[in-house]
Amino acid sequence: MSLDSPILDDRRFDDLRTEATERIRLACPEWTDFNPSDPGMTLVELFAWFTDLTLYRMNSLPAKLHGELLSLVGIQPEPAKPALALIEFQPKDNCPTIIPGGTVSPAIDLGGGAVARFQTQRDLHMVRSALDAVTRRLPGEQDVDLTKLNETADRGFDPFGPAGAEKSELRLRFSAKTGDQAGQIFTDIITLHITVMTRLVNDDFSLPEKSTSLPRPQAPPLLWSARMENDVWEPLEIIDDETNHFGRDGFIRIASPRRAVPIAQPAVKPSSEKKFAFELRCRVGGSGFAFGCAPRFRHLAINAVNAIARTLETDNPLATSTGLQGQILQLRNKSVEPKSVKLSIRGPGENAKTQFWIEVDDFSESKPDDFHFTVDAANGQIRFGDGAYGKVPDAGYRISATYLAGGGAQSNVSARKIKYDFPGVSGINPFPAAGGSDAEPVTRLRQRAAARLRSRDRAVTAADFEDIALRVGKMGRAKAIAGLHPDFPDLSGRMPGVVTVFIASQPHQEGKLPPWPSDAEIDDVKNLLDSRRVVGCELFVQAARIVPVKLTIKMTASAGFSLDLVKREVSKTLNEWLNSDERGFGTNLTGGDLWSRVLQTTIAGAPVVGEIESLVASIGGKNISLVQSKDGLKILPFGTSPDDASPTLNVRLEKHEIPWGLPNHDIEVTGAAP
Repeated sequence: MSLDSPILDDRRFDDLRTEATERIRLACPEWTDFNPSDPGMTLVELFAWFTDLTLYRMNSLPAKLHGELLSLVGIQPEPAKPALALIEFQPKDNCPTIIPGGTVSPAIDLGGGAVARFQTQRDLHMVRSALDAVTRRLPGEQDVDLTKLNETADRGFDPFGPAGAEKSELRLRFSAKTGDQAGQIFTDIITLHITVMTRLVNDDFSLPEKSTSLPRPQAPPLLWSARMENDVWEPLEIIDDETNHFGRDGFIRIASPRRAVPIAQPAVKPSSEKKFAFELRCRVGGSGFAFGCAPRFRHLAINAVNAIARTLETDNPLATSTGLQGQILQLRNKSVEPKSVKLSIRGPGENAKTQFWIEVDDFSESKPDDFHFTVDAANGQIRFGDGAYGKVPDAGYRISATYLAGGGAQSNVSARKIKYDFPGVSGINPFPAAGGSDAEPVTRLRQRAAARLRSRDRAVTAADFEDIALRVGKMGRAKAIAGLHPDFPDLSGRMPGVVTVFIASQPHQEGKLPPWPSDAEIDDVKNLLDSRRVVGCELFVQAARIVPVKLTIKMTASAGFSLDLVKREVSKTLNEWLNSDERGFGTNLTGGDLWSRVLQTTIAGAPVVGEIESLVASIGGKNISLVQSKDGLKILPFGTSPDDASPTLNVRLEKHEIPWGLPNHDIEVTGAAP
């Protein structure tokens, strides 16, 4: 429970006016006119109003003090963040081989006199020919042209078909002329950007008989190559794959081909001029993608790079030093990139030397002669030391600053607003810029500070690991087990300094697929926790073991409901309960709970199940079998008398296991109402 901020003085205007009037009656009895029209009362009301304003500011002191105390423990408001945009460049005649990082876009009018500029974040090696076609080739099928779907970037397409079977191919064609060499078109690196879409799947989820768990599917190898003569393909090396086998948005960087040749393309018409093209392909290896895991693209971009709404600013001069202690200078642009400020100070005269000052977090370790300064990135302010902790710039010295600035929510410009146009190349953003936000408001800072002070964003206890994986890692469930090493499960709890975190992702496809975390999600959570764990802690992050639950039910429907509707609602009710993230790990599933959940199925508050004849729950290979007694008063195990105990009335899962209800329960409903 938080403490309420005290009200130091609760008097308001009316209270002050009344108090002043009472004092007048005692000190000056001859003053008898207390109407507002009296000149004296006009002055009383004026000073009461001034005093009311002063008391309001005084009562704001706790909030001010709160902010200063948070600053002392290193909790500062988050500065404005810049938007990020994907820029897709198109080559023209005399296309350059490289677009250097830091290339700035023309100014974008944001309204109200505000403008935004974007600059590319890294060097881009250009493919000096346009992407002519995107096609798909499946084993035993005709090629499918996906070029239009890729250009519209709204409907999406399946680069390897809905199943993602082995030997499925995605092919890219780049226009060329006969005699062109690979080195003329492809420089050192080919850069692609993949934007993925969510795939919709049906309810046909089949499992091997007596499956005890649902192993997490592994992504198949993806083999890139370039076409040479006689349909021979040159293997290409994958330098970097941010998508993790097309599992998320990101860049793929591939080493350029050196032996590829332009291939003649089939003519559209007999009289058409023969065309040539370089061909690249990505082929699915292994046994293909697992059920429901084949990727679906929204857009594939060649010659793509991220651009950020930050530009290099120079304040020269920023100010002239007054020689006073603790000077505070205001940068021209308040949205400053942290740790980007470069400060130089130069004395008067032509032969004066330039001093280069160093940014520090605070002056706690600064000496009197240290050229140190601090930066408040949110407010764009520079602060100097007081002479005891950090040097004071000498009076009359000129101060200059360079820094990265820009950002805010207004930098989230719409699609096709960012336009580059240089000799030999042009570029636009095919999608809206995203990620820009304004500086953190004080109310949000106070909320964040409470959670930050509880854990200091450090993972020390098992609860800390779970909280960070859920809150920051955006996982659906997380379970940290101290003392467990994955290679030595028999020694669980007896290996000090070891923590294993089991994670499950957010629900997939509205619960139609198990919450398997992808390789990318496991890596992200591992890196996140690694940066917050204590020194000496050995950390492992693994996918939770998912235990399938399938029910076979015979029951009757309540009056007024159709068979199909009752089946759907019972299956939905069961899976919402079984698959809820609130169930956590290591839960105990009992036959009575499953039986009651079926009976509790309702539509608009009305029960849809009349009675249950039998229920069989298969939970990771273990069965709970129940039947209603003849008199309808008891629930009995199959094949036993009322006095016998059921061999299995509940199944307890292990600490690292979670249940998952299959979408295809076997439900037989009779007794549909007319």
